[in-house]
Amino acid sequence: MDGLDTCVADPKQYPDATASLTEAFLEDPVISYLFEDEEYRPLLLSAFFANRLASRPDTDLLLLPFGYEKSAAALWETPKKNSENDSSYSGVIAATVAVLGEQWVTDRLLNLNPLFEAKPKTPHWYLAFIGTRPEERGKGLASVLIAEITKICDEEKIPAYLESSNPENVSLYENHGFKVTGEVTLKNGPTVPLMWRDPVFE
Repeated sequence: MDGLDTCVADPKQYPDATASLTEAFLEDPVISYLFEDEEYRPLLLSAFFANRLASRPDTDLLLLPFGYEKSAAALWETPKKNSENDSSYSGVIAATVAVLGEQWVTDRLLNLNPLFEAKPKTPHWYLAFIGTRPEERGKGLASVLIAEITKICDEEKIPAYLESSNPENVSLYENHGFKVTGEVTLKNGPTVPLMWRDPVFE
């Protein structure tokens, strides 16, 4: 992480961020659960992230590692985000239903509700998505994208939250002060650790 810095993505960089997140999440347990068809998963996942980033609510913060802008990305939602009236995924859902049909909502999407219901009501920074292209892993890119916000959390005394859609990443988040506080097992699907980070008081 030494020498690395971050920058806020310009809309012109959204396609690169979409590509990074798509490659990073291709084998993710929750994404694989949502999009079972391996052949169409890259296309569906690319559309998923493109639509999500295109919603561009002013409570989003899309970070890229400086100098590696095409290698990794992190989408954070600020504490001002109102999850009760969140329309960020409306375009995502509509586009996916158009391809997969209404049955997909019943068979897969609705099964994510326990994750949404478990999200804390306390204002917090939320790490919605973070990913690094496979060939660029091991350089500390994800760590710098996390540390940029946890530093703000400590300065402003605000907690942070995430769902580790891939349990293999739990140790990475623990290195940044997150702790597993619970888990959700999706119907006929994977178990997702829920992680919370209290601000560090010096």
